[in-house]
Amino acid sequence: MIRLSIGTAARLGLINLRAETLPTTAYLLYGESCRMNCAFCPQARGAEGKAGRLGRVSWPPFPREEVIAALQREAGRGLQRICLQALCEPGGAGSLAELIRQLRGAVGLPISLSAPVHSAAEAAMFFEAGAERISIALDTATAELAARCKGGGFARRLRLLRGCARLWPGRMSTHLILGLGESEEEAARLLQLLVREGIAVGLFAFTPLKGTPLENHPPPEPASYRRLQALYYLLRLGYVAWEGLRFKEGRLVSFGIGGEELRRLLGGGEAFQTSGCPGCNRPYYNERPGGFIYNYPRPLSAAETAAALGLMQEENRQGRGSPPPGFDDINGCRFFAPWREP
Repeated sequence: MIRLSIGTAARLGLINLRAETLPTTAYLLYGESCRMNCAFCPQARGAEGKAGRLGRVSWPPFPREEVIAALQREAGRGLQRICLQALCEPGGAGSLAELIRQLRGAVGLPISLSAPVHSAAEAAMFFEAGAERISIALDTATAELAARCKGGGFARRLRLLRGCARLWPGRMSTHLILGLGESEEEAARLLQLLVREGIAVGLFAFTPLKGTPLENHPPPEPASYRRLQALYYLLRLGYVAWEGLRFKEGRLVSFGIGGEELRRLLGGGEAFQTSGCPGCNRPYYNERPGGFIYNYPRPLSAAETAAALGLMQEENRQGRGSPPPGFDDINGCRFFAPWREP
């Protein structure tokens, strides 16, 4: 059996579900149990919530043959990619590689693998099996948060991720969950390093889920999330440099470019759409339908873009009394040194 996100199951015609936006990537979840004990995840070995959930999304199981046949039908109808997410199971690397080979041979769509890769040799095995991209999820922005939320291992995962990015340029990704307790400066430091290494970043808003140790932890401030989305977009496209950023008390207060230029660069709204691998839109992964949309799974309207830009400024005006980021010169803010090599 393979679990599918409920939106993927609807996209593949395996269930009847009305949705405003369907996924452009097929999201598959492989594995029955996880050895990891991440404090934010309902799949964690110590979680007391529903094991059939990941993020806010339900993941019903389907027979493998039925999933592959449905993928074959949908592959020529606008589906852009398969995202295979694998749980950390003992001895699961060989069977996971075999599933990648089977999917690649039967469907032909590019495959992104998100799995607990332990070495460059293991990554090579998955690439040889047919994965186009591999994500090694950092999840947290700092080693301290990793120790609290994932049981440690941040430096090792970052070292492996960077090493693989140099072995396979342009083919590595990671996940970063915002709102776990990092400052905007800490998140920005990591983002600029990852961009420099050519690593694609899927930004996620922390989602409190019942049955996990962090079920009462709040989601990120929307204004803070919008600033970091904008920063990642601007860094990735080379529109801003780390040396031009300014922070105050850990909060981003200037992108180092003029207000009109900033509005022009962000005016299309792309910065606030889902980020990650090409073709990934993850509808409602962090959102309740009708609630605040952290990652838009589609192009924004002009009104939505204006609201996102306004939100980036509003908190600075009302909450901290600082000028809006990038729209005015900021005085009295010291520059922070770039990321130091671990």
